[in-house]
Order: sequence, then C-alpha cells, then structure tokens
Amino acid sequence: MISADIFAWHDFFAILAEVGSTLAGLLFVGLTISLGHVLQARGYLSRVFGAFFLLFESVLIGMFGLLPNQSPFALGLEFIVASVAILLGTQAFARAFPEDHTTVMGSVRMHRFRMALMLGGTLLPVVSGSFLCLNIPGALYWLMPAEICCLYLSFSQAWIFAVEIPRRANIRSDL
Repeated sequence: MISADIFAWHDFFAILAEVGSTLAGLLFVGLTISLGHVLQARGYLSRVFGAFFLLFESVLIGMFGLLPNQSPFALGLEFIVASVAILLGTQAFARAFPEDHTTVMGSVRMHRFRMALMLGGTLLPVVSGSFLCLNIPGALYWLMPAEICCLYLSFSQAWIFAVEIPRRANIRSDL
C-alpha cells in the first residue's frame, strides 16, 4: 500500500528538509562573502538563484512528505506543482541573467552539466509525483537521484561562492 510506503520515508523527508535549510544557510554565507564579485560578473546571479531554489525545493519536498495523513495523490500533486514552479522560476531567472562564460568560472560544457543537474533536480520529483498520483509502487525512489542532483549543484555553488571566488580574487590582488 502506497500510504504505508510514504510513512516509511519519514526519516528521509525529515533529513531532506533539514539538509536543504542548512545548506541554504551555507550558500547564503558564501554569497555574502563574494557578493561584490557576484554582482560584478554576469552569470553568478543565475547560479546562486538556481542553487537556492533547488534547496528550497528540497525543503518543500521534505516538508510535504512529513505532513500527516495526506493521500499519495495529494503528495504527488504537491511534488509536481512545487517542482514545475521551481523549474519555471529558475529558467526565467537564467534567461534574465544569462551566464557570460568569459567573465565567470566555467565553460559551456560545465553550464550544460549544471543545466542537466537542474533538470534532474526538478523533473525527477515530477516523475515521482506523477507516479504517486497514479498509485504506482516505488514512486518515491525517484526522489533520491533528484536530491543528489540538487545537493551536488548546491554544494558546488556554495564552494564556488565561499572559497573559489575569494581565492581567485586574492590571487589577482597579489599580482
């Protein structure tokens, strides 16, 4: 029975909400450290927005999964609506603040990799939600690769903002 399966995932959802909110704080600290550089170069805003909102999605999915006594259909709809909204928002922001690969760290190949992670992080919960709505067993397992995408992208961006941008700025100032 799918309802019992949802209850079995309680700890996963709790950890997901905790980790997402903790990493959002870390990302915010990294952004604060590098704010001057982030605002000067085209492309960093899109990256940080995407990373923040993937973490927000993780928190939402965790919180939705912790709501007691809801049907698999309701949980599935919550996953679908939240993930599609995050995807649309991040894509709109990326179009408004496009990356300039000549002024920010990264290449076109890395940009494509980040976009693949973004799509995995937002579309796999849609798959999970759709399967929940259709009462297909194993629907929640689609969340694991989605969260790996979200966390990988967010960890890497936190590292860039907290460590790599200040390190490169120090190297340039030493020259």
